[in-house]
Amino acid sequence: MIVKLEPIEKGKLLRLKESKVTRRRRDRRDIIVAILKTARNGVRKTHLMKKVGMSYSQLKLYLKVMKKADLREKSDIWETTEKGFRIVEACEICYRLAKEIS
Repeated sequence: MIVKLEPIEKGKLLRLKESKVTRRRRDRRDIIVAILKTARNGVRKTHLMKKVGMSYSQLKLYLKVMKKADLREKSDIWETTEKGFRIVEACEICYRLAKEIS
């Protein structure tokens, strides 16, 4: 919750106004695309974790699943595979189409 200070009148006390901040939860698809985009040129786990904004335990779960098809690991460096690049491209097309409709 963010608290804003608004002047009531010039020279008088400030009144506190509460406003709710709505945050959209990321779905699985958004997180996977963010991981694939971040790992395009190869990155370490810690950098990937910080850039995508997730905990280490969450990252381990995603990497375990994505290692089978979308990412490859070479000496602690994670890189997006060709299939991963196609997934990112397809998702970006879907996002653009959805944005045009709404």
